[in-house]
This record gives sequence, C-alpha cells and structure tokens, in this order.
Amino acid sequence: MVQLCVYVLCIALLSAGCAEQEIGDPIAVRDAWIREPPPRSPAAGYLVIENRGGDSVELLAAETQAAERTEIHIMEHSNGRMTMRKADSVSVPAGEEIELKSGGTHLMLMQLRQPLKAGDEVELQLSFADGTQLKIMAPVRKGGYASH
Repeated sequence: MVQLCVYVLCIALLSAGCAEQEIGDPIAVRDAWIREPPPRSPAAGYLVIENRGGDSVELLAAETQAAERTEIHIMEHSNGRMTMRKADSVSVPAGEEIELKSGGTHLMLMQLRQPLKAGDEVELQLSFADGTQLKIMAPVRKGGYASH
C-alpha cells in the first residue's frame, strides 16, 4: 500500500512539472516604474519586457486609470535633434528582451486624472498582439527631469 501511494505521488509530481513547462507564460515584465512628472505634465513609464517564448511578441497598448490615455513613444535622432513620436507597437523578438527606458522607447501617460507623486503606485494593463493581457504595478519615483 505504501509503495502504491509513493508511486501515485511520484506520477502526480512528474505530471505537474510537465504541465508547468507547457503552460509557462512566455511574456514577463519587470522593473516597471513611472517618473514623477512636473505639475500638469504627462508622466513617462519604463519597464522591461522579456519574451521567453519561441515567437516574436508585440506590445500593442498600455492602459491605466491614472491617465486619459497611454501611448507608446519612441525617441529618435533626426537632423541633429532628438525627436519623439508615437508608435503603434513594440516588437520583442523570441528569446530576447526590450527595455522601455528614458531616451528610448517608453510609455507616456497623457492627461493625468490626478497628480502622481513619488510613493504612489499605478496599475498598468499591457495588451499584446497574441491576446495576452498583463496587469502590473508600477511605483512612481522621483527621477529628475529627463527627455522622457
């Protein structure tokens, strides 16, 4: 009887391990934070998206209750100047990660519903082309003024 219980327990543990590998989430997000903005200004958001899967993933949108709208922005060097433009999406190749950071691709929280101060937390919902939606918390931090 003891041997049967041990056998059943081993099979259950092995099966659970296989299931976890098969359904593991290929998209991970870490190091999310929002820069405390000056009064009546939009806020910039930063994070790292890691694609652990075998196919490219595409971030299509970010949303938050803290702002009327949230946009993906890209900083580019053009004609000797840094410019910022709205992007439709951000692609993360299979097995790689992309950092949304100051001076590069980042999120812009536009028309804030209330001032954001260091110590606040903002919930962001990220939407990907494959239908994945992730909710993450991003703390608001002081970061000094930057070109987003």
